[in-house]
Parts: sequence; C-alpha cells; structure tokens
Amino acid sequence: MKRLNDFDMVASVHPDFRFDADEDSGFLPFKFRLKNPAFNCLKDKDLKSGFEFYMEEFDLQTTKENLKPKLSFLNKLLSKKQPEVPFATPEIEARLKECKIVVSFVWHASDSFELRFASLTSAILTELTNGVCAYEDETWYENKNIVDKAFQEVIEYEHTLTEADLDFMEFDEW
Repeated sequence: MKRLNDFDMVASVHPDFRFDADEDSGFLPFKFRLKNPAFNCLKDKDLKSGFEFYMEEFDLQTTKENLKPKLSFLNKLLSKKQPEVPFATPEIEARLKECKIVVSFVWHASDSFELRFASLTSAILTELTNGVCAYEDETWYENKNIVDKAFQEVIEYEHTLTEADLDFMEFDEW
C-alpha cells in the first residue's frame, strides 16, 4: 500500500485482504482519496474502486507442454516428437522459469478508476517480486521503470476523461 500511495492518492485495500489464493479471489476493493483531482466533483471525497483479482499456480514447463499440438495417430505410430512451442521470448521464459504463481487482474471500463488500481497494483507487484507482467494480447512489459510507466499510462487515460465521462463510486463502507 505504501508504494501505491506514491501516486497522487491516499488508498487502502479492504481490511480482510490477506493475499491468500483460496480466500481473496474475486473483487478486490480499495478506498481512496485523490490528492489533486482534476475535477471538482472528486475533491475531498472518499471513493471506492477495485478490480477482479485471481491467483493460480504456474509452471512454465507444464504450460509449454499444454501448448504443444496433439500428434496424429500416424505421427504417433512413426514416433514423431511434438514440436517445441515457445510461450514467450527466451528472455521472458528465463524469468518465467522462476515464477510459481500467476496473478490475474481484470478490470472494466464502467468505473473510471479500475484501470488506475489494476495497472498500478500489477506493476507494483511485478516490481516487488521481480516478476513478469503481461497482457492477454501477449504484450510483455520490461520491469525497468514498470510502475512509473504504468502511472504515466493511467494519467494519459484519465486526462482523456471529461467530468461527464466520470463513473465512480463514493465510499460508504466495506
């Protein structure tokens, strides 16, 4: 949370969150207040946002095995080997070999601040664990300055919004 609060807000995660895969999957809410909001309607307001959060075990070798195409009956008879299928670039795969958990962040455009929390939280987690951050379209991010880059993307997105575009929830209770 300390690192998340470096980015123009004071935020806290739901008090019951423990980073436990069995207990914490699903919507992960945050209470926050922007320090310098661009719109008057956000000034001095406690807000609530979040994203869908899922954790599962990961093994690169198993994942790569599952990507291999199934051999036809004839190819099995001929003892053909399945071709090696890359999961990512060799550099990314070298880092993924050390990874044991996949954490997925899912957000929706209906809440103007879900992108802020999903992007920053995923980047901070990547930074803290020296993990790997990627999007489903196979965009792989470099860890160098990942949090600053994520914040820049968030700011660029938020600057495209008008006050009429804003969709947010005021915090009432956990």
